[in-house]
Amino acid sequence: MAHVHAKKKLFFRRGFYLNIMTPEEARGRAQSQLFVIETTYGITIVNREEVISTIIDKTLDDQRILTICTALNSWVAMNAGMSPEVAIPLDVVSSLLEQVLRL
Repeated sequence: MAHVHAKKKLFFRRGFYLNIMTPEEARGRAQSQLFVIETTYGITIVNREEVISTIIDKTLDDQRILTICTALNSWVAMNAGMSPEVAIPLDVVSSLLEQVLRL
């Protein structure tokens, strides 16, 4: 059975190429990044789906998703404490998105 792969959409903006994924690919990328955070800290992000939706509503670029999730990793490291369940405030996600989208 042959597999059909959608071509990645590359856009050149401000000196950088943006690798635009489909919404499903972007969701998968964000899910996997958040899973790594959960595994690393032994936590559950209780509002994971809301965080993912907030991210992919603003960008489908794989590098930007990675950058935002890296920043979220730092936020979790500094704010999670000893709780096994963490809710990442969506205003934190939105603020990080604004900063990353300006790059």
